[in-house]
Amino acid sequence: MESVSELIKALREACRKWPERPAMTFQGRSLTYGQFWDRVEALAASYRGLGVKDKDRLVCQLPNSPEYLVALVAAWECGATFVGVDHDLTGPELVSVTGRTDAAALLYQPRYGNDTPMAPLEDVRAAFPDVHLIVHGGGEVLPPEAHRLADLADGSRPHPAIGPESPGVPDSRTALLLLTSGTTGLPKCVMESFSALWAKIECFTTAFEPDERDVHLLYLPLAHALGLKMSMVALTRGSRLVLMDRFSPAGALQRITDERITVLPGTPAHFQLMLDHLDPGAHDLSSLRWAVAGAATFPGALLQQMYATFGVQLFYIYGCSEGFLCHTTDRAEIETGSVGHRVFEGPAGTAPDGRLEIFARDGSGILGRGVVGEIVFGASRPVRYWGQDSVAQDGWYHTGDLGLIDDEGRLHVRGRMKELVNRGGLKVSCSEVESALTALVGIVDAGIFPVPDRILGEAIGACVVLADPQDDLGLEELRARLRHSLARHKLPDALWVVDGVPRTKIGKVDRAALRLIEPGSAAEPTG
Repeated sequence: MESVSELIKALREACRKWPERPAMTFQGRSLTYGQFWDRVEALAASYRGLGVKDKDRLVCQLPNSPEYLVALVAAWECGATFVGVDHDLTGPELVSVTGRTDAAALLYQPRYGNDTPMAPLEDVRAAFPDVHLIVHGGGEVLPPEAHRLADLADGSRPHPAIGPESPGVPDSRTALLLLTSGTTGLPKCVMESFSALWAKIECFTTAFEPDERDVHLLYLPLAHALGLKMSMVALTRGSRLVLMDRFSPAGALQRITDERITVLPGTPAHFQLMLDHLDPGAHDLSSLRWAVAGAATFPGALLQQMYATFGVQLFYIYGCSEGFLCHTTDRAEIETGSVGHRVFEGPAGTAPDGRLEIFARDGSGILGRGVVGEIVFGASRPVRYWGQDSVAQDGWYHTGDLGLIDDEGRLHVRGRMKELVNRGGLKVSCSEVESALTALVGIVDAGIFPVPDRILGEAIGACVVLADPQDDLGLEELRARLRHSLARHKLPDALWVVDGVPRTKIGKVDRAALRLIEPGSAAEPTG
């Protein structure tokens, strides 16, 4: 018999041990561990009542909220696989994810400021009439056959006691499908087992040792790997989560002050914005103990500001959803620009130290110390994508990122080979945005490239060729026209109308040339 998931056992144990302790705070209201588990059991029973079966997929589009975490753990209690997606996905994007994962249910919350809040849900219902629709918020009127989440997760009635007699899910079962931005525009769905997820959570807790005295601020999206893992770190250790549905520097600083936050996860863009908005007379950061950083590299000046102003230790992570992590808490290492030399890959007992190498960009072999090439890691088990075979080549997984290993064995990240824009930690596929642009009437060609941004690190630059050069197309009009097909974080931040998009001899967009292009210029294909 396969072992029951250690993660689910840890969550149950925390709720049994600390039933009266606040588990999470959201918009001024708190939910205890006991209340949280009551809602989990209620929603799990409702899932089963709807016909959600073992190994089914549930897609969740909710923003950060207690309901998101209830929906997540209830899915696991049913033996279902959870698929978290960004809250700002459009109807066509939700239809695509629902179809690709063959989902049994969609949990949906209308977006802020949307004139047709239920339109994306209607798109899914039209495409997949058998998918169960569960709505959080959205007023009094629901689409036909949709269910209200608050009714399904009513934890006021008694439910079975938490205990080892509860049904268990095997550690080998897929817990999550994590969506990543592919270079071809279609997101990949990384299959993460309970054992792999639990191993990463243990890796985090070993690094900075959170406990029941800690208060974690979480504005990182729960739909993304780091946000989700940080929520599980908090809930399995008896800590309190303070959730924000969306980030604002003023809101984050106020919560640090009011809630006495001790653990602050984020990206360099988040930390820079908080430093820019910090008012020493109004904000008290003295409770902070740790910052947890990932998704992008740190400018040296920002790093020094963080140590001096936040007064924290830093847990610095580089990795990918496919399972690889390199991390450090050593300030001397971090100040060299390194993400450390401690490499983690896979569940406990399966090469926890991992294998890390730098490959030549042409694939000719492993490079020596100090030479920039592609970062690859040796997978002790296949990297699995939903509906696809493993992509590991000869036992190596190619990250598409550039870096070097120095003489001390420390990894330094130097950029990307992949055609992605790292917009404040959110990876955006250039080709996906280009496809959306050229689908618009009046645009005959388009090229997307990263442009420097002081806060985000990289923003999305767009060069477009118009069918009628006399058209007066502005950035705001372009963004408005794209909102039906692209999530908000994928919309261009800057626009150039050009005579031609530079391309290579084989027809690919030449992104290096795009960085040099001048408005109104034309470019010949290059190498």
